[in-house]
Formats: sequence, C-alpha cells, structure tokens
Amino acid sequence: MKNESAENDQLFDLAINGGDLIDVKNEVIHKLNIGINKDKIAIITSQKIIGKKTIDASKLMISPGFIDFNSHVDGNPYSAMCLVRQGGTTTLGGLRHINGQVIKKIEEEGFIVNQGFFISHSFTLRNAAGIEDRYKPATRNEIKFMCNLAERFLEHGAYGIYFGLEFVPGTSLDEMLALAKVAQKYKRVLSVHIRKDGPEGLEYMDEVIHTAELSGASIQMIQLVYNIGIGGAMERGLKIIEEARTRGLDITADSGVYDAFSACIGTSIFDPGWEKEYGKYGVNDLLISSGLYMGQYCTPELFDRLRRDFPGTLVTAFVCDSDAIVTAMKKPYVFISTNAADGPHYPGMGAPEVSGTYPKLIGYYVRQKKRIGLMDAIRKITILPAERFGIKNKGAIEVGMDADIVLFDYKNIIDCATYMGQGKPDAPPKGIPYVIVNGQIVVEKGVITKNIFAGRLLRKE
Repeated sequence: MKNESAENDQLFDLAINGGDLIDVKNEVIHKLNIGINKDKIAIITSQKIIGKKTIDASKLMISPGFIDFNSHVDGNPYSAMCLVRQGGTTTLGGLRHINGQVIKKIEEEGFIVNQGFFISHSFTLRNAAGIEDRYKPATRNEIKFMCNLAERFLEHGAYGIYFGLEFVPGTSLDEMLALAKVAQKYKRVLSVHIRKDGPEGLEYMDEVIHTAELSGASIQMIQLVYNIGIGGAMERGLKIIEEARTRGLDITADSGVYDAFSACIGTSIFDPGWEKEYGKYGVNDLLISSGLYMGQYCTPELFDRLRRDFPGTLVTAFVCDSDAIVTAMKKPYVFISTNAADGPHYPGMGAPEVSGTYPKLIGYYVRQKKRIGLMDAIRKITILPAERFGIKNKGAIEVGMDADIVLFDYKNIIDCATYMGQGKPDAPPKGIPYVIVNGQIVVEKGVITKNIFAGRLLRKE
C-alpha cells in the first residue's frame, strides 16, 4: 500500500498528514500520510509531506469515500449536498426514473458527488414500453422491447437493472427472468426490492431466488430492514438468503440503519389491506414528511385524502423492528445503503437517512453500541459495494486510485438528522470535517465549499 519513493521536498496538490488511514483491503489501520495530485492518490507514506494545501489529520481517521449504491439523489444538488456532508462521495441511482438532460449536464459540467445509474425495469422500461397499469404484466412483445432497451442502457454504462416489485405488483416472473438474463449477459447486478413487507414478504423471496437459479444473474436484495425487518421476519429472511448462497447463488443484500421507511403515499405499498403486512401498526403510524400536512401523523380521513388528491406526498412508516438492523448488518453479505432522498426532497422535508446514515452507522452502532466493528462497518460502505457493482477506482485508498476520501473524528461522529416533528431531517452530522471528491475538497470544516462540480458521471465499463 505504501509508496516511500517521494522526495521530502516534493509538492503535492493536496497533502493529508498525521491521520489514521483505514486500509479496507488489508483490514488494518496505519498512521500514514497521503499526497494527492489532480484527482488521484499519488503517494501513501509514513514521511511527512507538503502540499499546495495541507490538511492536519492528526486527530482524524481517513477513510475511502462512502459509496451510496441505493439512492434517489439522481442529480438533485440539494440531495447531493446532504449526502456529501455525511461522507458520501459516490451514488448510484435511476431506481425511479432517468433524466437524459440531467445525465448530460453531469457529464458536461460535473456534480457535487460521483453519480452513476441503474436502469429501472419498474419505471423507466415499463413506461417506455407503454405499460401504464402497474397491476398489468407485460406482454411477450413488451418484454422483448424492454430487453432490447435495457441492453442499450447497459451498453452505455448502466450499473445494473432495478426491480421495484412492491411498486409494480403486475410484474411477472417472465419479465424478471428475461431481464435477469440480459443483466447476466452483461455481467451486471439485478437490484431487487421484494414484493411484500414483513412476514408476508418471506414467501416472495422465492421468486427472486428462482430468478437467480434460472438466469445465473447476480442479485442484490435491497433495504432488508424496510422489507423483512418487520414483525420478527428478519432472521427467517436471512436464513433463506444463506440457504441460497450455500447452493452457489450469487446473492447479496443491504440494509438501512433507521427503523422507519419512507415512501410516497400513492404507491402500491399502501394499497387497500396494506396494514396486514405490519401487524400491530396502521395508518396512525404514518408520519407525513412532505407537503401541506408535513410533521403530522395520518388519520384515516387524511390518509384517504392524500392517497386520492396528493399521491406524491412522502410519508414515513414507523413499523420496523429496531433489533433487525443489527441482525442484518452483522452478516458479511449485507452492506449498508441509504435509500437517500426517496420521494420529494427539498430543504426541511424528507427523512434522516439522506443526511445521517453513515455517521449513525459509525457513531451509534460502532462507537456507542459496539454492535459491529469499525473495519466491518467501513468495508460495508466502501470496498464491498465498489467490488459488487464494479465501480472502478473507488472504494479504497491506494496509489493511483481516485482521491475520494472522508476524514472523520471517531470520538465525535454522530448523526443529527431526525424525523419531521422531532427536529430537522436534513441536519448535517457532527464529526466529519473534510470530504474530498476526485482530489477536491467539497466539505471543509463541515461546510460545503465552492467545489460543487468535483464529481463525475460514472459509467460501468
């Protein structure tokens, strides 16, 4: 890892001295210094180095930039600002829609963070095929059309294909299997949000596993705590995944770190009869997180009105098992994701994961509760997702790699974001003074700098 060949008087564009560097590949922590030239890591050495700008990291830990591989930032500058303040330097989106103009703008001008995309079966492909009814399965010709279009997106660098089965109940096994074969052809990951939540969701894990068996595709089962982290289902769900993995199926998963999920009230998640998936919970456990009634809990009357007249209203459902978060994150095949900026996301509204996921993981679950080790936690948000999705030159600190780096104060890092009515969902965290994206300081002393175009459009090669 180290490169000691630099002369002591060599001047780097940016020097980071005195920090504890987290080596995620060798799983050790060293007291080392980093020299950066342009957008690359030029040297890692025990010698003190000098730069045109120098950061004293003597009381800080130095980590690879955190990789947000399941989010809805999608070129939204405000969402990206929230993400980068909590250490996110790379995000993969496209789970709902892809905006060609946004992609072009990022490619030409840059962005606050690095932004890549999946192609969404549930929204982009079905919409392009003219399927307006989310309860209708695609025809043979529509499936063929979607497969051809998916190939074009994958050829142009999409990181995989997303299935939001809970949002599009009409999705058939034929659709999943055909597109899974496309993903496998291009060696991309199928990212899947399962069809139902809670104990009821367990029976629907079989269709995902069956798809992996028949297609050979690699599958990422996303946001476990928001799907099967409900009603005591997590341990049984993890056993299903483990049994599939023992048979050689390439299945990994991820989880958030908050015990409530957010979604638009007009989605099929809240179709009639939805409460049965959540046991003792119901409409009174839905916190309105955007719009006119923001900060209030639903009543049956308000729920019906919002579903009918304002289906894009974001609600936060307090239905998850708190202990399920740790149960999931302890598994080596479960990474940590944010689900950042789902639904409408503007200043003062939304849910805390867009601003607090990583500091809560490190500050609360690692430091305060000691439920997971620091190295394991960092690997789950850096090198493991980088390797899983094939994000080149990201996820580790090594000479020649992109200079995406987070400097954090382990003794003080913590999330400050919380839910509507309890505080600010977009409050920045404590203990992350510096975030570097492609060699440029984007967060300095906790504040966004003028370097708001340091990120790049990412394409899978």
